[in-house]
Amino acid sequence: MTPAASTTRQTLWWLRLGLVTGTVLVLATALATFLGVRASVAEVRERTAPAVLEVSLAKAALVAAHGAAVAAFDAGQARLTGPSEQYEDEIALASQQLAQVAEHNAAGEQGSRTLRLIEGLLPAYNGVIGEADAHFRQDDGGPLAASSLQSASDLLTAPQNGILARLDTLEAAQRSALDVQLDADWLDPAITLLWAVPLLALFAVLVWTQRFLARRFRRTVNAALLAATVACVLLGAGTALLLGIQSDARDSGAALERTVDARSAATADAAGGAQWKLAQVLAAQCGAGGAAACGDTVAAFVASAPAPPAVPAAPPGDADERVLLGPGLTEPGWNGVLGYGIPVLAAGIGVLTVGGLQPRLDEYQFRATRGRREP
Repeated sequence: MTPAASTTRQTLWWLRLGLVTGTVLVLATALATFLGVRASVAEVRERTAPAVLEVSLAKAALVAAHGAAVAAFDAGQARLTGPSEQYEDEIALASQQLAQVAEHNAAGEQGSRTLRLIEGLLPAYNGVIGEADAHFRQDDGGPLAASSLQSASDLLTAPQNGILARLDTLEAAQRSALDVQLDADWLDPAITLLWAVPLLALFAVLVWTQRFLARRFRRTVNAALLAATVACVLLGAGTALLLGIQSDARDSGAALERTVDARSAATADAAGGAQWKLAQVLAAQCGAGGAAACGDTVAAFVASAPAPPAVPAAPPGDADERVLLGPGLTEPGWNGVLGYGIPVLAAGIGVLTVGGLQPRLDEYQFRATRGRREP
């Protein structure tokens, strides 16, 4: 066997090893990316995004309950039905939403601690509303009813330690977890390099190998390697679909946060309106002496109650809430096909590259054997 033949055989051997190794690397990186993106989107869809929305809904329900209670005292309805059936329904809804937040919590121990504080304060708020109702029925209103109503309002709206402030903290923690999941790890656009670089390298080696064989053996096309190159392109095109999944997930996350922002603005306006109406109720309960007759705390609350906005923000409708299950967070129907397609195409590339190079290696093996047998 001549030195040129020996060099060619070694080159073919290294090409086969490199192509098989590259195929295994492409299979590992493409499959890992597929599984990672799929798991990350599922985590956002089934846990983090629901937690963000549920905190927002819990805030809205509590503010609606507070407004219903204030309206019942304002209209005198509390003498007959207590804080109102709407109040009871909204409190029950808020408790239900908080239970779901506990199930979906993505903010770790910080979120759990804040949630436990809120769940401890909510019965206290409900109890103080009950005290106000009892004073309203027994004493026909008066300073005791006013003081209880004002205490309930403090429990709900205190800037640092109120229920709504703690819900804001909990919402911020859930949204932070959502942002991290949408911008890092498997949903980070930079993850594309993990599978794209090995795939492009494999494609380049396949093309170079075909050119090498065409020059050395004077054959324009190696059918097996050409088929392997086509499979490589198909694998790249299929894996590139993951870029769309990543983009859609980030878009849906942004749309969800816009929905939550709109609801929070409407909830803040509703809370301000309830506070203003409560100030009027308290002034009326304190009698002819005005709010000062109920003490300095009630008087300060009445004096500082903000006027409601001229045009309250409208809460987002049901259609906006459905962004949670929008196409960006719903697993595409073709996702399962891609999961099977990646290993099938990678296996095909490996088999075709070995099949395309083996005849040339056998040819040089035959030449080497014949050369040793010749006298």
